[in-house]
Amino acid sequence: MKHALWVGCGILIGLFSTSSMADEKEPMGSVTFMIGDVDIQECGKTGWADAELEQSTYEKDKVKTQEESRCEVTLTDEKILRIGEKTVFEILREPDGNTKVGVKSGKVWMNIRSLVEKEQFEVATPTAVAAIRGTVYRLSCDTTYSSYRVYEGSVAVTPFKEDGKTLEDSTFTVNAGEEFTVVKDFEEYKRQQKEALEKFRKSEEEQLEEFRRQQREGFKEFKQKEEEAFQKFKSLHIELKSFDKEKDRKLDWVKWNLERDNKLER
Repeated sequence: MKHALWVGCGILIGLFSTSSMADEKEPMGSVTFMIGDVDIQECGKTGWADAELEQSTYEKDKVKTQEESRCEVTLTDEKILRIGEKTVFEILREPDGNTKVGVKSGKVWMNIRSLVEKEQFEVATPTAVAAIRGTVYRLSCDTTYSSYRVYEGSVAVTPFKEDGKTLEDSTFTVNAGEEFTVVKDFEEYKRQQKEALEKFRKSEEEQLEEFRRQQREGFKEFKQKEEEAFQKFKSLHIELKSFDKEKDRKLDWVKWNLERDNKLER
């Protein structure tokens, strides 16, 4: 009887041990740099908690930045993701073991140079999915549009159909030095551009003459883009063009990311 009791206890202990091991998740990365207010929502929880430097991030965790905040997450295989202010993203692991990042809104810098053979890395936004191989690029998006600027390598972008769930049959390749924008709601996108112009106007009011010149140029540039550059693609509008690398490097977001990349490469 005692022997049977001990055997039963041993089985129970083994079961609890196995269950505990199954519950332990392997981290997919960690927070390696922060500026401002950064929050993390752990998988399965509804609330957000303050992120901490070197905090591990797991599958289906969400990371969110507040205004004037930035965050860098380094994945376990040395892939780098940086997010700007007012950005939300989620890290996922596909059934085949590949990594997928979901970005609902905001801006993200990707330094994905370390993919091994046949490995895939995808970034999904509300309007498209980008497949990456050995790439440095930046992304900005919301529910209306996604815009990609590629600095190294290439990105293959496949837009979602009108239902927002099914991918289109066509994929667009974006090479280094190119920018690709896919817009779901073109009227809303134009409204956002006008709001951005108004925000710029208010910030430049002290330099009135310079503002007037830049406002005219900005509005003219937008109208030209609206009428000529964007092409209708089924239910979407798309644009593929080259961008000015030297002018781009002067932007604070780009300059900061390039400096971070250079530090990591030393």
